[in-house]
Amino acid sequence: MDPRIIPITDDLFFIQRGWLNGNHLVFTGKPRTLVDTAYIRDAAETESLIAQCGLAIEDVELIVNTHAHCDHIGGNAEFQRRSGCQVALHQVDRYFVDQRNDWATWWGYYQQDAAFFPTHHSLTDGEVLTLGQMNWLVLHTPGHGMGQIALYCMDTGWLVSADTVWDGDFGVLTTRIEGLDAPFRLRESLERLGRLRVQAIYPGHGAPLADGPAAIEACLARVAAFLEDPRRMGRDQVRKILLYTLMMRGPLHREGLWQLGSASPWFPETTELYFGGKLEATFRDNLDYLLEQGLVKDDGEGRLVCTLSA
Repeated sequence: MDPRIIPITDDLFFIQRGWLNGNHLVFTGKPRTLVDTAYIRDAAETESLIAQCGLAIEDVELIVNTHAHCDHIGGNAEFQRRSGCQVALHQVDRYFVDQRNDWATWWGYYQQDAAFFPTHHSLTDGEVLTLGQMNWLVLHTPGHGMGQIALYCMDTGWLVSADTVWDGDFGVLTTRIEGLDAPFRLRESLERLGRLRVQAIYPGHGAPLADGPAAIEACLARVAAFLEDPRRMGRDQVRKILLYTLMMRGPLHREGLWQLGSASPWFPETTELYFGGKLEATFRDNLDYLLEQGLVKDDGEGRLVCTLSA
């Protein structure tokens, strides 16, 4: 079995992907369920990993999406077509997917690859999703995404946190789409999760977190720092999206990455909001930081590559 697959119970598996592909939860009982489907480009690898858990794509009965960003819904269209399964996501994200709004889902704003898909069920805050003998409480956790949810297993204290809680970090805050109050709503979401009796956390990216309360507290401290100095939030957005762009489009020469950013909706707007519209300086300073930190490197042919696992 691939080492990225972590058995939780006999019929529940966590699959740790990279930073371009969101993680998965696979349930092989009834209903046979897949939580999130990763990035569209890597659907074949996603299928292989799920099959190693004992679940063929054709046998999936339910796809649950924690939110509608490209790294979490990429396999939806193909997997639903092949299995005929139901697709469930929060009512806000379902509305925008049904409206084929690729800005609310970020795909158009960040120039990401994704495909629209049929939806079947609107998840609502407080709803209980039953998988076999396990009862998962659906919690609306906006901030990173307007329709983002977490799933809390009331029987065990396990939390599927999506991009609300990683190991000391969380998904990028895109205030142009999510609203200028996005950090406040993220803080409220984190405080709500902090009131639960959380044991292990299964995040949207990264490894499982054994100390759930500590992870939530670390994320609250990071939000506080963003509110204290919004430019930190802007730098975080620019750096993360540059990394995602390289994972999606790279390797790229510096000029190619600059052209993608400067011609996009997101980079000029973000630079205007946080850095006085200084496009070239913002691009240079943040790319140089990523190079200094080893998150980006030269591939030996003058092209930039992201060193993070996709």
